[in-house]
Amino acid sequence: MKRNLFTAIVVAGLVTLLAGCKPKTIESAEQAALVPQFSAKKGLLLPEATRRSLGLKIVEVSEHKVGATLSLQLRVYRTDGGVALASGTVTPEQAKLLQAGQRLEARTSDGKAITAKVSGVNDQLQKATGATEVLVEISSAPEPLAVRDFLQATATLDSGESVATIPRSALLACSEGNFVYTVSGEHLVRTAVKVGASNGEWVEIKDGLYAGDQVALQPVMSLWMTELAAIKGGQACCVEPPKGK
Repeated sequence: MKRNLFTAIVVAGLVTLLAGCKPKTIESAEQAALVPQFSAKKGLLLPEATRRSLGLKIVEVSEHKVGATLSLQLRVYRTDGGVALASGTVTPEQAKLLQAGQRLEARTSDGKAITAKVSGVNDQLQKATGATEVLVEISSAPEPLAVRDFLQATATLDSGESVATIPRSALLACSEGNFVYTVSGEHLVRTAVKVGASNGEWVEIKDGLYAGDQVALQPVMSLWMTELAAIKGGQACCVEPPKGK
């Protein structure tokens, strides 16, 4: 009788113990499903709620002609009536991309826009300074320019053929290099890329991606922060709380 009573007590205790563990296991699994996960092989796995909270957007790598921009500082050295002549310096490689008559967008020190054009290049200083002089003509300005005035100018360089490109916002530039988050099934993989020409809208990808690949358009910096948090085992941002809490 005593043995049967002892056995019954032990069995009841085990049943209670197992019953108490079961809800905790389920709750732990539910919480894990709501937290971003990172795998060195597969990449970053984001719950749907986290994707919505981050405002995640995906785009395809496409092909475009990327017209790069060249910035240079100009200094007015002569004025004659309504025409002002200015000059600036660029590298010999950059000078090869400029042509006489090419249009420049320039701005004065107070931000007023001026249209200018390249009148020629002068390589006489190249041996001494390693730079090539760009000669610019300004025929219309909102206000008369004076000798020694400085201008900030930008030239849009023509591109030859269409190349693999991504929107500028899809590029993650950090101390480790240039990266994008590529789509691999349900995961996002931080992928190193080699960039080429760029402008205000597009960035050329020379290596690491092909046209048709899918990448995260935004927010790449938040994805990086989420990845770092997942690697360190901490809770990343935008985690949905367990139901009922």
